[in-house]
Amino acid sequence: MVAMLVLTACTTGDGKARRPAADAPTAQVSAVLPSYKGKTLDAVSREREGTAPSYTTVFRSLTDGHTFDGESYSGSWIVCTQAESAARRTVEFGVLPPQVQCPADGHVTSWPTVPDVVGKTGFEAEKIGDQIGFQGLHGEPNSRYGDSHLERVVCRQDPPAGESMRTHYGEALSVVFVDPVGPCDR
Repeated sequence: MVAMLVLTACTTGDGKARRPAADAPTAQVSAVLPSYKGKTLDAVSREREGTAPSYTTVFRSLTDGHTFDGESYSGSWIVCTQAESAARRTVEFGVLPPQVQCPADGHVTSWPTVPDVVGKTGFEAEKIGDQIGFQGLHGEPNSRYGDSHLERVVCRQDPPAGESMRTHYGEALSVVFVDPVGPCDR
């Protein structure tokens, strides 16, 4: 017994094969997302709400490389890199705190250093800490005037001045206060 394979083509009845219309939609439609580089996480979240097609979004901290859901970090962090896969319908944003400049290649090589706030008032130390990336100021009064500590002078700080901010973003700057005329037990 010999098996035969017979191939037939769809025809229009006049012997000519059918061809798809030039304007027929294709099965693979891929939308290109706009660039979100340079925008804050808050702005990206607002712009991406309700957009179609929906992509799975991954945020990667360029400070240490781990991924997170976008809620764990401040909305003020900046999108520095964007990689998308239309086939997998995912987009990954590389983000950094606003105090760190976005590197051209996505690899951070230089970091700000912890400022020296010893000798500054609590108000000054708090402002400096906020600008560099600390999340607030944790102070211990070192005298009987515990309720007006921001008017007092910083005697000691942790982390110490000069350390890299790479491992300290999101922490509180810890300080010990003294009265402006009081001794500092360093």
